[in-house]
Amino acid sequence: MSRRGTQESYWISFSDIMTGLMVIFMFIALNYIIQIIEYKFVEQDIYNSLELNLKQEIENEVIELSPDGTVKFNLQTKDKELFPSDRYTMTYEFEKTLNEFTPKYLKIITASNYLNNISEVRIEGHTDTIPPRRSRNRDSYDYNLELSSNRARSVLNYIRNHESYLNYPDSIKTRLDFLFTANGLSYSRALNSGKEVSYLSSDKSVDNDLSRRVEFKIVTSNEELAEKIINKKE
Repeated sequence: MSRRGTQESYWISFSDIMTGLMVIFMFIALNYIIQIIEYKFVEQDIYNSLELNLKQEIENEVIELSPDGTVKFNLQTKDKELFPSDRYTMTYEFEKTLNEFTPKYLKIITASNYLNNISEVRIEGHTDTIPPRRSRNRDSYDYNLELSSNRARSVLNYIRNHESYLNYPDSIKTRLDFLFTANGLSYSRALNSGKEVSYLSSDKSVDNDLSRRVEFKIVTSNEELAEKIINKKE
């Protein structure tokens, strides 16, 4: 075989390899796109279910529902607080709200078309920026980190001891124990009067009444993947 023929054979083979690699990359890209579409569909479907089943609480402004399915409790007036000042024992009003909320929420997240698509349900405790009254010599952020963590745990413990939770079969309770986490964020996500996270907003002011809150956040299985791809495009 001539040298020219050998070179042509080599380039044909290289071309075939490149074509094969392009096909592989195309399938990988399509797989990512399909996963993102599935993630967005599940997220939207969960939001719709929450909006429908928690309609009364939303209308009464007991809770707020974000487009990503985050539920935020809004008992902010003096006679209807979530927790007494500097305490992590829930008020009667908050317990009453959770008592009505818990069976509805659990019914949604344990639905067969959602349960395996959820990777985490975060209960987040958030505090204001007011320094502690009982521990004035202690770092304020650290104190509120402990306080917010204890408040989140208090909410999770209430849910795990609720009748609706206890009535689920062991397999579902085991799954819920895997999904639920309690997280304290101190005042790192404090809000301004526009309900925006102050640190991320051009308005750095803090509304302490709005900042004191508890949030339930649902993380779906492909959320991290979607965020990575979206951030890469930006």
